[in-house]
Amino acid sequence: MLLLTIISTSSMILSAPFRIADIEAQDQNTTLVTSDPSTINVTIGDLIVEGPAVSTGLRVLDVGTGDKGPKLEVSFLGNATIRGGIKATDMGTVWSITNPDGTTYSEGQGILTSTATGEMATYTFQAIGQYGPDGKLRNHGSVFFNSNTSSSGQLSFLNKMVGVFADEIDAAGNSMTRVWELK
Repeated sequence: MLLLTIISTSSMILSAPFRIADIEAQDQNTTLVTSDPSTINVTIGDLIVEGPAVSTGLRVLDVGTGDKGPKLEVSFLGNATIRGGIKATDMGTVWSITNPDGTTYSEGQGILTSTATGEMATYTFQAIGQYGPDGKLRNHGSVFFNSNTSSSGQLSFLNKMVGVFADEIDAAGNSMTRVWELK
């Protein structure tokens, strides 16, 4: 039996036991053996990026079909505060599909640029969201960072970092995003 434990800095602990039986691949002599008991841990770490943004452009990529809504592309531009008080601009593009049940699925990419040094870090992300009764879209997802700065650069700590995020977007396209490090 494996125990999946997720611990966040807000003292929330989620644990869920599950079993993985020894698996033998078809037509192969390969066996997956798990140690018993094992623990897989995921920790939500410190806040690493936070900031507001505004939608700057909208484009219809696909009008959708009976089982999927339209696919829209949105460009955004904002300001970010990165861990340690680093000020940066944040620009990117996201595409999103609204499903018939009102949930959304999104994928995007962006660039964080330090306003002090001009150093850049790029990121990609995926999210699932839902509209609230107030008309705001609230997304939760994962973000993957890369930095091409030197190991001593201001944004170098973001290189190969994985984060989880939450954002909130109003009907006018104004958003607030917070990203926490996933350890």
